[in-house]
Amino acid sequence: MIFNIRKRIPKWGNISVEMYQYINDIHESEMIDIDKILFSIVALTRSTENEIDNCNLHTIVRLQKELKKRFDEMNEPRQEVKRLKGFRFNYDINNVTLGQYIEVQHFLKQGYVNNIHLLAASICKKRKMTHPQKAEAILKLPMLPIIWNVAKFLEVFKTFNESYKGLFGIEDIEEEDLKPISNTFNDQYGWIYSAKKVAELEGITLEKAFDLPIIQAFNDLAYLKAHQEYESDILKRQMNEVN
Repeated sequence: MIFNIRKRIPKWGNISVEMYQYINDIHESEMIDIDKILFSIVALTRSTENEIDNCNLHTIVRLQKELKKRFDEMNEPRQEVKRLKGFRFNYDINNVTLGQYIEVQHFLKQGYVNNIHLLAASICKKRKMTHPQKAEAILKLPMLPIIWNVAKFLEVFKTFNESYKGLFGIEDIEEEDLKPISNTFNDQYGWIYSAKKVAELEGITLEKAFDLPIIQAFNDLAYLKAHQEYESDILKRQMNEVN
């Protein structure tokens, strides 16, 4: 006897980060809406296109409703999940290093959803795992706890950025625009340059500068900026006296 397995959209506990990224790519594509829905159903039910094409209308409508329900659930309040499958997540800006901060900035600029596993790897710890190893493992973890943890950190990240916005010489700050100076050199090397200046001020190696607490590093950058402005002001006064 052959049994037909009832197709269902899996619950969030069974939707991995990797699968969500794939579904998001479908959503961001130029397909028409009905094709986006059908290809998402194909992926999430682990079916073939032919299998879904052969489903009756009742089944397609049911799967479409289940799909909508899953994404509606993303807006429901989530409980804090600081530990997940051996990964420990951090939301305390006092425990964030300059290196982690720079990583987060870089991955945000490259795209939030497609890089969410890389962002998550930057804000969590797991013994004896490198950043690439953590990111690869996170791709297999359930999506909702990961996206919640990253969103929670980015709230803290944004508040921290706003408290230092004067350091960057702009009033309204956006994460993707946050860099020491806006030019081609700093688009690619700005944070490395800033880390180098911090290392010089602290009298340490560049590698150790990346391990400094971000608050200490930013206070160093604030001092360097103030010192630069002070020297510039003295130079202007001297030029005015000459003239």
